[in-house]
Amino acid sequence: MNDTPATVYRVRTDRVAWRTAGDEGVLLDLEQAVYFGLGPSAALLWPHLVDGATAEELTRALVERAPVDEERAAADVSRFLSELEAAELVDRS
Repeated sequence: MNDTPATVYRVRTDRVAWRTAGDEGVLLDLEQAVYFGLGPSAALLWPHLVDGATAEELTRALVERAPVDEERAAADVSRFLSELEAAELVDRS
């Protein structure tokens, strides 16, 4: 059994401004002045990242609200988190 706590991902509020509109959203990287569009699935996950969430929690949230199976949801969440980390828009602890 692994007793290591799961990694929590959280939006870097010092670096990101965002707005949601309907089921989509827009992020602004304040340091780079670059906009990112969030599709419906990413916009659904965004509030969880503002509060801080693990990849497992994000996957569960996606499965509960979108027509996607757990394996696909986990892959999508992993890719989304990787993109946010590469852009330095989230921290993990």
